[in-house]
Amino acid sequence: MTERLRAVVAGAGANVWQFHDAALDAIGAQVVAVFDPDEDAARRVAAQRGCAVAADLDELLGHDADLAIVLAPHVHHAETTVACLRAGRHVLVEKPMAVTAAETDRMIGEAVRAGRILAVGVQQRTRDEVIAAKGLVDAGELGELRRADLLATWPRRGSYFRTSPWRATWAGEGGGILINQGQHDLDLLCWLLGPPATVVARTSSAMHGLEVEDTAAALLQWPGGALGAVRISSAERDESQRIELTGTRGRLRLTPGRLEVRRSEVDFREYAAADGDPYAPPADGATEIIGGGGGTHVELYRNLARAIAGEEPLLAPGHEAAAAVELANAIVMSAHLGGAVELPIDRDRYARLLQELRQGAAIVNPGGG
Repeated sequence: MTERLRAVVAGAGANVWQFHDAALDAIGAQVVAVFDPDEDAARRVAAQRGCAVAADLDELLGHDADLAIVLAPHVHHAETTVACLRAGRHVLVEKPMAVTAAETDRMIGEAVRAGRILAVGVQQRTRDEVIAAKGLVDAGELGELRRADLLATWPRRGSYFRTSPWRATWAGEGGGILINQGQHDLDLLCWLLGPPATVVARTSSAMHGLEVEDTAAALLQWPGGALGAVRISSAERDESQRIELTGTRGRLRLTPGRLEVRRSEVDFREYAAADGDPYAPPADGATEIIGGGGGTHVELYRNLARAIAGEEPLLAPGHEAAAAVELANAIVMSAHLGGAVELPIDRDRYARLLQELRQGAAIVNPGGG
């Protein structure tokens, strides 16, 4: 880029600020102003960056800037992002993009009206092995997809949920593992395959005793007929992330830093239709191991800067990242209402459910937190 990006930060006191701080340095961006309701936190960041402190969001957006970085608590992502877009700023909003699919609709629509870029902090898309897997799937190397399984564990102590009063509450966070850490995993699944058509799910909070879920399990079906399973939890220790895809021409296994691709000698559709030994399995072809790397905010910001400059496509646009929010909503709906939920979800029904969950939590715990 020939011009230095100027940025403002809404939510400078967030515990993820350190990652954005390093990434802004990596692209040579200038932070011109910061805002956070915690004035001490805002002043600390401003002193570090040598920039102004804004008293509120309106004052923040009064500063001349190209990019707004939204790091506020999840329930404020939508309203803050929309305000930034209306002020003519490109926006990078941390994950989750928002709490509800209806909010993501509004954010995407505002980005289109404003003619500005809306990027989401799902930096795992920048992992080399993920990009390689995406290329294989898009090129049809696996044939027709038949199965997709996702396992993700984010083990947390109970003390983690007490680090901020809004955490692990329906009112303050809008959900648990699905709308928080699990957004990275759901985003990769939807990015690789597209969103599913149907979800049947169960959730649990048995380990941590939270009002929101610490574990979710779901059965999914995609429009093309592929079936799959999802399990995401902060209440167990297993592989941090494993995505397995099986198609008629091969299989892949994606884990952090590694992609294993197993190709078949013949497409399963041809095998199933052919004469021969009814018990003989199809022969495996070559196996390929692809190493990985990346997956940090630095790669995300570098792509964003080049996208703003018109040099390359945006890797994590809002209209794609919204799928992970909708899938999280669908899993919550299925778990709390019972039965299958079809996508796109009923936005109004989810809004009513979320309100009911918030009201129920307030009655159980009138003190909040």
